[in-house]
Amino acid sequence: MCGIIGLNENKLDILKSAGDNFKYRGPDAYGVFNDNLMSLGHYRLSILDPDIRSNQPMADKMGTIQVVFNGEIYNFKALKNKLEKKYSFTTTSDTEVLIYAYKEWGVKMTDYIQGMFAVAVYDLNQAKLFLFRDHAGIKPLYYYAEDELFIFSSELKGITSILKEKKLALNIDPKSMDLYFTLGYIPSPNTLYVSIKKVPKSSFVEYDLSHQKIKEPVKYEPFFNKVFKVEAYEKLLERKVLDHLISDVPVGIFFSGGTDSSLIASILHKHNINLEAFSIKINYKTEDVKYFEKISQHLNLKSHVFSFDVSELDEVYEEIMTKIDEPTYDNSIFPTYFVSKKAAEKVKVVLSGEGGDEYFYGYPRSLVLFNLNKYADYSITIWDRLFFFLPSFKAKNHLFLKLFVFLKQPFSYYLLSMSPARDAGSIGRWKQVKEEFYRRRVKPVELDQEFYLENDLLRKTDLATSYVSIEGRVPLLDVDIINNAENFETQKLAGGVLKSFLKKILTNYLPSDLVYRSKSGFGLDMVFLFKESKYLRADLITSLDFLARRGVEVPKIKSLDKAINKYPHLCFSIIALYRAIYNNEK
Repeated sequence: MCGIIGLNENKLDILKSAGDNFKYRGPDAYGVFNDNLMSLGHYRLSILDPDIRSNQPMADKMGTIQVVFNGEIYNFKALKNKLEKKYSFTTTSDTEVLIYAYKEWGVKMTDYIQGMFAVAVYDLNQAKLFLFRDHAGIKPLYYYAEDELFIFSSELKGITSILKEKKLALNIDPKSMDLYFTLGYIPSPNTLYVSIKKVPKSSFVEYDLSHQKIKEPVKYEPFFNKVFKVEAYEKLLERKVLDHLISDVPVGIFFSGGTDSSLIASILHKHNINLEAFSIKINYKTEDVKYFEKISQHLNLKSHVFSFDVSELDEVYEEIMTKIDEPTYDNSIFPTYFVSKKAAEKVKVVLSGEGGDEYFYGYPRSLVLFNLNKYADYSITIWDRLFFFLPSFKAKNHLFLKLFVFLKQPFSYYLLSMSPARDAGSIGRWKQVKEEFYRRRVKPVELDQEFYLENDLLRKTDLATSYVSIEGRVPLLDVDIINNAENFETQKLAGGVLKSFLKKILTNYLPSDLVYRSKSGFGLDMVFLFKESKYLRADLITSLDFLARRGVEVPKIKSLDKAINKYPHLCFSIIALYRAIYNNEK
């Protein structure tokens, strides 16, 4: 975990002032490079080769290639063995491998590197800057390119800070608001603001510094090793989990007792690796607690379990909400941040199980979408219109969920099942989201992996861990694992069992009764929390007033109490939007 920032001006004071907004991402060292065309800044969280020799920006021996980098390259040792036949290395870091990978292969280096990364490469000879983002969008990367000004940053507020300094407009994107209030997050490449974009996953952006011209993001096909047999895939899983342990600082694991974290912990246990394990106990989710305690005992984990309720929410509320710079409806950021804060007392790296539900179909909706996968109709239908035309009534949302399945409308089913607004949304907003689905030609069963995972879950994990200066790693999203997952498509929901393929693999490590059971996750009872928290209700009132004064159109709330009871996630999404705008523009 690090923070990177850059500006196509020789203005180190402006750069540092902007980057200091997220210096928690890399508190161990701050480094800069500048010339007449470009200023680069790097906030380092020292994971590999903590020596100052590996501080960034890092350059080749001639000083013609400058790199700032956030993430980890898990195959860097193999690449170094290949590259050191031609180049001389002076560190044991993965950053230096990136430098010579670029020198050897240029933008084609993505054919060789495997990891999670947001990388900026400044090629002084070409007077060009390249931004690269990993295959799954694990590490965030934003950029601005207008009026001969180019900025990139690990967080949105790094860019907004510079735009404010230059007295340039921050115009909220109406399309992003439509996407946000329907999905609960803003999907890449869109952001809160019209002029700021995210580098899409599996893509790179090229900026010509001499002519101040940017090219459209270019998609790349990530390199991966192909396997087709279950036994080979099981060995691949083990190898990749072990690869994610590379570190010169202590590593731990987030353990929930679900399939994904249990599989990671079981693989480590098999190899006699007993990491510190950090778990959250949501007090009213007694079944989750019972099972993760049993699994923890079975694997002999060094377990640290922390309760989370309204008092813990209030403890961390302002710590999160004063930092957040792009909105989310996902309230699980609170327990994720809380357990990250506890983990930071003992470790600097944590393994997490994100990706299993999305690529191996772990949600109840996954089975519905799988069965309706061939019905990819992106249009707004008469039934969509009827849903919004009819007034709200008891069980309306539940009835239309059933109806959309019966009518074979998977996208409408998905939007209704996922939207924080539900029937408080609008047909116009649904139209915008369906157009986004069509633009990517995404299939129904791919919706969670293409939208929800990158823009909600991974972003939440990145923020929660970065805010406490630790690095989150996601072994199940290794490029080899997810790209080979499609070879076992028919086994993922065998017998109608969610995530049946991974669960079958997990039975090699755990008894069946600990594998085949339900799990509810980190989601919170927001109705209860709105009533009991000292922050939420008051913040909602402030949010509605602030957004109305700003002219930001939110779904209509006639009665505060009724909205909290019926649309608690929408209410939180309104708060998150207010806080994000305020934090960016204060």
